[in-house]
Formats: sequence, structure tokens, C-alpha cells
Amino acid sequence: MTTPAPVSLPQQSRADLVTLAETNLTEIAIFIAGQSGRAHASVESHLRWFLLENPARRPQDPLGFGLRSAGRLVGCILLSPQFFHVEANKILLMGSSSFYVDEPHRGYGGRIFLQYCRLGKDRPLFGTSANAEAAALWKAAGANPIPYAEGELFGVLHWPPLAEEFVHRRFSNRLLARAAGSFISNLAALLRPLKIDGENSGALRPLTSAEQVNELPIHNPSAKLTAFRDLPYIRWRYFSGRDSTVAAFAFRSRQPDREILVTVNQRTRGYRGQINTLNVLDVYPEVSADEWLRIVAALIARYGSIVDAVVLRDLNPEQQKTFCKKGFQRRAFAAPNAWFLDKNKLLPTQDWYPVPADGDGLI
Repeated sequence: MTTPAPVSLPQQSRADLVTLAETNLTEIAIFIAGQSGRAHASVESHLRWFLLENPARRPQDPLGFGLRSAGRLVGCILLSPQFFHVEANKILLMGSSSFYVDEPHRGYGGRIFLQYCRLGKDRPLFGTSANAEAAALWKAAGANPIPYAEGELFGVLHWPPLAEEFVHRRFSNRLLARAAGSFISNLAALLRPLKIDGENSGALRPLTSAEQVNELPIHNPSAKLTAFRDLPYIRWRYFSGRDSTVAAFAFRSRQPDREILVTVNQRTRGYRGQINTLNVLDVYPEVSADEWLRIVAALIARYGSIVDAVVLRDLNPEQQKTFCKKGFQRRAFAAPNAWFLDKNKLLPTQDWYPVPADGDGLI
């Protein structure tokens, strides 16, 4: 009897940890473009804004950490610092962004994340775009989810593109999806109508400069940990000219009587980009569920003819319940998408007021 020859299994090539600097930006963009399916030029332009122009970035901070195999970048995690504040305390948190590992080297992904976690001895860490695999790494490192990061709410204004997406995911057939979308959308519009009366869009006063935003009451001490919305941050985040869909408004709140900052952007979703969404990025200072309804009603009055859905994230349970009663649909994530790690107890509180503009979740 002849003993079968042992089967030779492919070996995972060695990958070494490297520190990434500004000189690596083009290489990083090429790698991320290949992983995400986006155009290299678009990715590099975004990274130059998000990483290099970030006013919270310090000269001594690396751009991130990477994996290199046979001279080629096969993994990365990038750093996106952001200032937060609570009461009189201003705190720099080190955010994470663009965590990608090439499929043949996925076994090394934990090494990049561990290297990032070592920064936690000096700064609290946070991330707002974790998928289920990254969430498992955060949890294993001892991190906690940022509150209300388990899902998002969809307020559907036009059902056909969303019905088409539903059919496509169910049957993976473009022709069937587009044909069936019309019937399903008519049914959904009857069974799940959005019950928010449009408020005059004039309730939103457009803000055309960071200086106008800076005049709003957004600088008072906060009892919760929240973004530090100073002039450099506002100018970078909303008035850099990188995204023509970004808009900032002042909204007159009734409870209390003051103007509130509201910021939004527009994005496409769906298998062929057929769903146009309006994402609420920031509402500050914090308002009640009733005031949230008024804000969204004013946004619908302004954007209802050009978007298919309004997307809300980071709402507390009372606010979520209020919007679901009005016909918003809840989409649960496979795992919380936002986490923080504070092993050295550097944060004075774990009571957060997070908003989708934090980190890189909806940019």
C-alpha cells in the first residue's frame, strides 16, 4: 500500500508592521482604492483633506500603521485625531480610519490593530466606522461601544429605489429588481408611510461660512463628552470645499428658545447607487425628541424632492421610539460601528453625546 503524498498547502507570505508617514500617502491611496473599489484619485484627494488638513493632527503623529509584504502595502489603519470636551476639559482622542487588510493577509490584521491600541497609553482611542470584524477586535481589546451605535433610522420619502434594492438583495437579478421595485414600492408606501408633516424649509437658515457657525451658541460647557466645535474644526469639516453636498443651517429651537446648529450631507447607496440619502451629521446643542421632529420636518421640506431617504444615527432610545412611530425604519448593524478604548481612565466621563460627524462614519 502506497502512502499518499502530503498535500502542499499555500503558505501565507510574511507581512511586517511599518509606520506610515505623509510620504506614503499615494501608496496608501492606491491600496485603499483597490480594497474599496473607488478611484485612486478620489481616494487620495479625500485622504489629503481628512488626514493632512485635520486641525487636530500634530506633527509628531504618524499617519497610521501598515503591513508590508514583499515590498508591497497589504494592510493599513490610519489615524484621525479629534478634540472632544466635557465641562471645562478639552481632550484629544486618537481616532482610527480606513482599516483594510488584503484578503491573503487577513490573519495579520490583529497586529495592526494592536499597534494602534498601544497609542492608548497616552490618549483615549475611538472609531466610528467599524464593521463586524473590526468590532470584534475592539471588543477583544477591552473597548466599549459608543452609545447608540447599534443601527440607524431610515425615513423613506420615495420607495421605488429602496424596493429595487430589496429585490436585488433577495434575488441578485437586476432586471427583476427594477421590474418588481415598482409594485413593492407602491405596497410599502401604503403600509409604511412617513407621518411627518413638512415644516416650512425657511425654518432652516443657511450658514455660508465657518464664522457664521461660530456665532451660534455651540461653545458653552457640555455636561456630556461631545465634539469640540471650534472655528478650525468647523471650517475644516464643513467649509473646506471638498464636498458640494455638505450644508450647515441654523434652526430656531423652541425648547429652549435658541438657534441650533444642523449639518447634513448627501450620499448614494444601493447596488447601483440608485438611493439618494440625506444624512444628518450634527445637531447641537442637544435637543428633545420633539425638536428633532421639527428639524427633520424642515429638512424634508427643503430636500424632499431630491433625496429618497433621510438617515439618522446616534439617537437615544426616546428619540428612536419617536421617529419609529412616525414611520422611520430601523436598520440594525451586525455590531456597533462606534467604539472607544480608555484603559488608563483618561476620560472624566463615559456619558457621551455622539453625532454622525464624529470620526469618519458618514463623511
